[in-house]
Amino acid sequence: MLLATCCEAESLAPDGCPVFHCTIEATGVTFQPLITAVSTTLSNSALGILPKQGCSGNDTIVACLFSVDTATGAFQGTLKVLYASTLQPIWGSEAATASYNLNAPSSSDGQVPVVFSDGTIAAGDSKYLVHYSTKNGKALNKVPLLGNALNFGLTPISATYGIVSQVNGELTLVDLMDWKSAGTLVLRDPVTNGSLQLVSPSSGAPNVLYAVALNKANNNGYLFSVGINPATNELQINSVFTFTGQSGASPVAVTPSITGMSTNLILLHVPGLIGDTTPQNRLLGLSDSGSTGGLQQVWQVTLTAPLLVSPTVDQNSQTLFYHQNYNPTIHQNQLINGAEVASFDLQTIAGLSGTFSLNSHLGSITYGSVFTLLIGGANTPLTGVGAEYVMAFQPIVSPSTLMWSSQIAAPASYLAAWNFAPSSETGIVCPIAITDNTTGNSAIVRLCDH
Repeated sequence: MLLATCCEAESLAPDGCPVFHCTIEATGVTFQPLITAVSTTLSNSALGILPKQGCSGNDTIVACLFSVDTATGAFQGTLKVLYASTLQPIWGSEAATASYNLNAPSSSDGQVPVVFSDGTIAAGDSKYLVHYSTKNGKALNKVPLLGNALNFGLTPISATYGIVSQVNGELTLVDLMDWKSAGTLVLRDPVTNGSLQLVSPSSGAPNVLYAVALNKANNNGYLFSVGINPATNELQINSVFTFTGQSGASPVAVTPSITGMSTNLILLHVPGLIGDTTPQNRLLGLSDSGSTGGLQQVWQVTLTAPLLVSPTVDQNSQTLFYHQNYNPTIHQNQLINGAEVASFDLQTIAGLSGTFSLNSHLGSITYGSVFTLLIGGANTPLTGVGAEYVMAFQPIVSPSTLMWSSQIAAPASYLAAWNFAPSSETGIVCPIAITDNTTGNSAIVRLCDH
């Protein structure tokens, strides 16, 4: 009885973006209403540099992994937890008592922490996955990792299990009940057995992980569907889909509860397919029938450029949204067959002169019947000083106007994953944008109504 009750299964924080791209499926979707206008902008650029994904959170706190730490005193550390409402740090993992300071080069380049409903956090480096107390930064548990390589983070696939992905293809199954390793699996080229490199953080769905890898020796790319063998409780490869080149974005898993299909639908960017005379960028819809039927192509959309960030999904309209290689156009396509529905030129809609380029992850809010996109972009005008903008856009209910637009800085090179803070009204959220640039510290920016 003591063994049965000593440990509790973990669940993700119900609000905010507690994991990479907000959901384990990497859909980028949250389900709380967004402020209808921005009246105040709050920024903190004193803590260091946040590359790639940056942060995660639960609307109350924001947990971030810094590649360069410029904080002092109690806030020093690779992992920092901030108040979402004020953007002021609570603790840093180097200074916190009984904490563990993650190695920055192997933890901050693509990973975001995972925030659980009990207020704890998981994040890792090349050697350990660490379970932290959100309150004070204490390291509650340390799970050894064997990969000795860049950590892309933990993807929970059930209340009991999560999988850590490392860039060299090493997957570690973690028992979240007792915070111990339950085994490892190394992804290798299914034909040559050559070594592979994961190109982005993994996504997931209930009881399955989706990892995208590249064999640099033959320039083949692979999407792996990985599950747990029910007889042995060990990681196993369910199926593999092969393409050519390096995918530019993490796969997005759309579950049957959204599509009505009998299998998960995987949205995957590929630079080419086996048999192409000339490689062609495409967005694919793949059906995952598990170990029985494998990963099978359902539809394809021809692209004019790579996808550098993942699509997002509107379950109400059964459509997906994406943009290509910083182009200012947002595309809308059907989930079931990939057919084009509409496209939206954000530069024209925003009324911006000069050159406007989208440079952010796609975030989205689904609340009731209304779907809202969160996007960021850099504008270089014909004359004057350029600027970075954050925009809220409701393409289905208001396709020719923006919900709101707010300038936050000079043009940034990149906006990291979206996070959220409480607004002045209970249950309504304000977006947090994170700018990455090459000239100094990252700016963490809250756009709000108070």
